[in-house]
Amino acid sequence: MAKIGLIFNGVWSHYAVATAPKYRDLYELLYVHDLTAEAVADLEALAIPFQSNQQVLTEKKAIIYDFLAAGKKVFLEGDSSTAWLDAQWEDRPVNNYWWVDDPTNPPVSETNYDHPVYQGLTPRQACWHTHGVYTRVPESAEILQTNAAGDIITWQTHAYGGTLLATTLDPLVEHGVQQITHLDNYVDRLTYWLSDQQPSPDRMTIDAAAYGEGAVV
Repeated sequence: MAKIGLIFNGVWSHYAVATAPKYRDLYELLYVHDLTAEAVADLEALAIPFQSNQQVLTEKKAIIYDFLAAGKKVFLEGDSSTAWLDAQWEDRPVNNYWWVDDPTNPPVSETNYDHPVYQGLTPRQACWHTHGVYTRVPESAEILQTNAAGDIITWQTHAYGGTLLATTLDPLVEHGVQQITHLDNYVDRLTYWLSDQQPSPDRMTIDAAAYGEGAVV
């Protein structure tokens, strides 16, 4: 039985990750409009990808916070200008060209590699590009990643009972797109942290043949 609910609003990259052969036994797609307490009751974690419907999530925020209050985990990625989160996100230009100018100097300059998601990752595996920054986070939050200006990229808090991990990185969406070839490293570590189950070491693919007969492509 899948342990991670991936909130889904029709974005194909979300679908690609959750139904990929190496992840399909660990993730369950949860259509955002069907998000209820009953739908998440048997899950251990929720993953809220970049390009989610934040308006609907705000309407259903009690479900997310009750889930955290039960001691479970929530992962939030990408641009999070949303009323349901007790933090302030601000837009910044997305630098997709840094690896051409200097591949040793990713947009994130400081990472806490002691965190389970980041253990064993290289600096390039730990950051590809960011979608804005956080200028305010909960007082109890632990800062995990910052950029060269000291802006917050990734943080986590246990203030709500479980663990909320938020980042302006977009690993799930980019892994589904499959243009960044090293993201198995990050997403596998994230998946293990969320579920206590290790995905297959094989690389993810969006080759239609790998999804099996009857897959929606």
